[in-house]
Amino acid sequence: MNRYPYIFLTIMSIVWGCNFVAAKTTLAEMGPLPAAFWRYLIAVAALGPFAAKELLLIIRERRQWRNLFILGFIGIFLYHWLFFAGLKLSEPGAASIVITSNPALTALLSALLLGDKLSWRRWLGFALAAFGALVVLSNGDVMRILTLDFGEGGFLLLGAVVLWSLYAVLGKRVMESISPLAATTAGFIVALPMFLVVSAIEGSLAPSLNVSLEAWLGVIYMGIGASGVAFLLFFKGVALLGAGRASIFIYLIPLFAFLSSWLILGESLTAAKLAGAAFVVSGVTLTSRAK
Repeated sequence: MNRYPYIFLTIMSIVWGCNFVAAKTTLAEMGPLPAAFWRYLIAVAALGPFAAKELLLIIRERRQWRNLFILGFIGIFLYHWLFFAGLKLSEPGAASIVITSNPALTALLSALLLGDKLSWRRWLGFALAAFGALVVLSNGDVMRILTLDFGEGGFLLLGAVVLWSLYAVLGKRVMESISPLAATTAGFIVALPMFLVVSAIEGSLAPSLNVSLEAWLGVIYMGIGASGVAFLLFFKGVALLGAGRASIFIYLIPLFAFLSSWLILGESLTAAKLAGAAFVVSGVTLTSRAK
């Protein structure tokens, strides 16, 4: 048995799990928009050489320009604006569980927008994942769930989940003719000027240059590690194992996010978080495997 793809994907899960702590550390000193701008500027430099040949071909043939712009706007610019803003107000481990519910909502949106069949098992999986995310956001308080009292950070994270799921559904069609690596890199390039202009307008770009070395190390980790190395390892795993089996490793991300957040930031591991994580992972697994 070739163990390399499993090693690649485990490393990917560790890198993406620790990314929540890196982002939280950076956001303590830097605004969400400039943090995203510097992250993706580094990410483009990291992924650009690997995607350059296909990107040049896309430009020459004028393929999927409008769709790539929409994907960059929704899945990179808007998503990371909400995600970073929500993470700034939330604990990294809890945020990772909420974000991990993405595949379940993606399956639901695929049924609604693309006409994919959604069996009762997938409906159940979506319900379990959604309930798990709400348990985490409410810290297990039933009244907070019933009154939708999740705080500003919780609603921002939920908005990010919706945006990423929409990005995944729209990206399905785009990636029928463009590789995931090229489409992802193109999205980064599309979003860069948006992050630059909006952060400059709000006046948060210049102050971001004066943050501590620790905050900059977080940005570098996000740009090279999470957006560069981890993406390449994931694409390699998909090539060797297939998308379905490779995606299972995404369920490990909350585990590594919690461990790194507990070790570095002292985040507490409550019964509500454990229960919510169990519901989310069960729901996403059911949604991914059900026919």
